[in-house]
Amino acid sequence: MLPAIRDGSSLNRALDLGYRQVLVERGSLLAMLGPLVAAARQGIAIFVNLDGVDGLAGDSAALAFLATDLGFSGVLSVKPHLLRDASRFRLRTVQRIHALDSTGLETGLNSIVSPAPYAIAIAPAVAVPQVIATIRGTTMAPVWGTGFVTSADQANEVLSAGADVVSSSHSEVWLDFIRIPLRG
Repeated sequence: MLPAIRDGSSLNRALDLGYRQVLVERGSLLAMLGPLVAAARQGIAIFVNLDGVDGLAGDSAALAFLATDLGFSGVLSVKPHLLRDASRFRLRTVQRIHALDSTGLETGLNSIVSPAPYAIAIAPAVAVPQVIATIRGTTMAPVWGTGFVTSADQANEVLSAGADVVSSSHSEVWLDFIRIPLRG
């Protein structure tokens, strides 16, 4: 489970539950900066959605700031040029693909960047069971299921279908997911 956080409160909740990595999916990066930097210094892997977080320009200076000044682990985006640039700063890159239909999936898979991303994020996560075979025909990069995960059972279904990581913004799912063993 990868908690998708939106504010300091959700960050604290994820950390209190023992999660060692988080995705800053939405919200103001500046409002969460202090707690995020403190978490990164404690070894928490911080991934930032460059397309959804406020207060961050999509340029090299912002990527250098995330990697060098803040010590964050990686970035997520649908924009291949940002991911190519991010890899120069040794940030782990996660390329999001909107799998809302076959055209979106095909377009996303055809735009996979070089160097290869650290992972591919499929949105919505509930599409993973339908698209995993197509993804595996193109790449063996780890697959993250992101978006529309509202229960631990859904999270387990996405993982059982072949995703390596599943993300949710619902703290109830984070808690339930810890309690329910993974079905394989």
